[in-house]
Amino acid sequence: MGLTESFAVPQHDDEPTFPAADPVILLASPGPMGPALRAALREPDRVAVPRLLDRLIYHRVDGLAWRAIASLPPEEIDPWLRATLRRRHQQRAAAALAQGLALCEVLERLDRAGVPVAVMRGLRAIEWIYKDAGARPFEDHDLLIRPEDEAGARAVLEALEYDEVTSGLFRRTTVSIDLHTDPIGARRRPTRARLLPIDVPALFREARPGWVAGGPALLLSPEDDLILLALHVVKHSFDRLIRTADLAHIIAAHGTALCWEAVRDKAEMARALRLVGLALGASEMLGVSPPAPVRLADPARGLEGLLLRRARDLRPLPYGGEVLMALAAPRFIDRLLFILDAMAPRGESRTVGRATAGLSRRAVVLLDGAARQVRERRQAR
Repeated sequence: MGLTESFAVPQHDDEPTFPAADPVILLASPGPMGPALRAALREPDRVAVPRLLDRLIYHRVDGLAWRAIASLPPEEIDPWLRATLRRRHQQRAAAALAQGLALCEVLERLDRAGVPVAVMRGLRAIEWIYKDAGARPFEDHDLLIRPEDEAGARAVLEALEYDEVTSGLFRRTTVSIDLHTDPIGARRRPTRARLLPIDVPALFREARPGWVAGGPALLLSPEDDLILLALHVVKHSFDRLIRTADLAHIIAAHGTALCWEAVRDKAEMARALRLVGLALGASEMLGVSPPAPVRLADPARGLEGLLLRRARDLRPLPYGGEVLMALAAPRFIDRLLFILDAMAPRGESRTVGRATAGLSRRAVVLLDGAARQVRERRQAR
């Protein structure tokens, strides 16, 4: 498959076509941005520098913004913005180095214990997609293990003095390890496995030995990695631009190396093709187009279209991803069970009575979280 057949991304000095000249979108794009970015940064009526920085930080793309701004002549950029972005990039790179040392220790001990482990997102995404430790933030280390290895992995973490603060989440000082026996959080939300039957043994069979943060780890196939990242975007309701930017940068940097027919086939087997297509479709705002095999056959309409438009406008609706997942369910009963699980996750309840009693509390938590996200977005505008 040739370059023009697989995806559209600007080459050399060509300017990409952006749906809007929002500087946050331009700064997060794989680029090149060139005149479009210069024009956006020169418009004082549209760009208040402190507000722009707040939005970049909210969407966690300030590291990508520094990469874009660093390539421009210094005299064209506000000196305070330039210095602040550079300092944040350096701080993040230093933090990533410290986190990498801790992760390497864990991976080496798991390897010695004979526990196969794949690193998802986090440092794996940084090394694969950006090759720049300061490019994007992350909060924890997501480690995927086989269900039969869970006891051994727990023993390793306990020996390293990690405390289990909640089911599967281990912490030692500033390092958090999220232990997964499935890649989509079905431990906490069981109906996700019913909705999206990911073949975990196949993930491990097709993974290859490699290194993350200098430690031995399995590297999922690029196609599997892309699918899981796309589902992660939807799962988090397109809340921060950095998640969509990951997909855009994968298409731009690795598009010709991926087998997009395999992405389509794997996503279809997991009943996730529509969700993957929606996530990749959102990357169009960053100047790239999804390859033909995974492009949406039918445009998003109705509620689905509304949610995608809001994501592209950087105004995603809270818990919109839950709605998209429910809409993707093949049967009404699956949709109903998924919504009920969202309100009262069975993975967090010990008894039926507790689940019923916790329903209203869970609804309050969801509504409070939605209100908080709305307030944060308003403050970041």
